[in-house]
Amino acid sequence: MSAMPLYFVMLGELFMAIENSILVVRSITYAMKGQKLLESNGISAYVERNPFPNSREGCGYGLRVQGDVSRAVSILEAAGVKISEIKRGKPQ
Repeated sequence: MSAMPLYFVMLGELFMAIENSILVVRSITYAMKGQKLLESNGISAYVERNPFPNSREGCGYGLRVQGDVSRAVSILEAAGVKISEIKRGKPQ
């Protein structure tokens, strides 16, 4: 069986980034601030508990982003909202 061409792999990563990303932040306050920032910039975002908790990530909240994740990260970082981690995929 041959390997999948690189452009299909990259396209798959892009769809995961657009549809199923959680931007983990350090507090519920940052999550709420981030949601308002993103929505005011036309990116749908929802505050939710981090489905992949880890003690180094703070309180365990994140933003589920529907849209351009790279743009969302840029907007949040410019406003001082620190992202601990970007989680891709949905928990089972």
